Amino acid sequence: MIGAFAHLLVAYMVLLMPWIGRFKYRKLEDCLAAGIPDARLRFYRLSAAQQALLVGVVLLYARLAALPWHVLGLAAPYSWAAARALLITFAIAIGFSIVLFRRTGDRFLRRLLKMAGALIPRMPRERVWFAGLSLGAGVSEELLFRGFLLWYLSFFFPQLNRVQLIVLSSLLFGFCHVYQGWMGIVGTSVMGAVFAWLYFSTRSLFVPMAVHALVDLRLLAILTPGRIASLRRPHRPKGNGPKLEQAGPSVCSG
Repeated sequence: MIGAFAHLLVAYMVLLMPWIGRFKYRKLEDCLAAGIPDARLRFYRLSAAQQALLVGVVLLYARLAALPWHVLGLAAPYSWAAARALLITFAIAIGFSIVLFRRTGDRFLRRLLKMAGALIPRMPRERVWFAGLSLGAGVSEELLFRGFLLWYLSFFFPQLNRVQLIVLSSLLFGFCHVYQGWMGIVGTSVMGAVFAWLYFSTRSLFVPMAVHALVDLRLLAILTPGRIASLRRPHRPKGNGPKLEQAGPSVCSG
């Protein structure tokens, strides 16, 4: 019975989760296009509730299956010194990327807005909720895709080696971002592989949770309301006439 529950949860992640996310994103785009007030805020609130539900489901399963917390990565790193060094290194890299993209990178940011622009907050209240959602994603997605899924794959498919575990879990993580298009799938798959590597390197979810949250939070520093407005304005590529590059969709949920 406990094993069946684990299989059902993974089946949900593989068969339903990507398409539910895509449906929610398209619905948010429609809500924003229709000018429905607070559409993005409602999307954030619903997403926060879903994050809490996923965390609750995984923890409940661990309790019912009598799984030690450490098999899900809920344990101290094997070495605090190594974990601290990794966290500082990634924090510096993330900080550097913020500085870089605040000064340049308009083409990349326009592409990002086209892929998932509806998710990006514009108003102060939206930015506060997005910050909370970023922290929640760091906890819930790492617990689900790194903690639970890597345990599931290694337990039910013990023949898989570490590289195969990282590849499979990262591909599923990327596919769950199908609403962003193929470039979003590739990008999030790569990030998933990095998070999985951090997990295996520290034997704890705490570092990948922190890095995941920081990666999402950096969007608040890069895509400020003023920067978004400037990216949406027409721009003139060198040697060509005026050209308008659309920044892309907007998101709503429900």
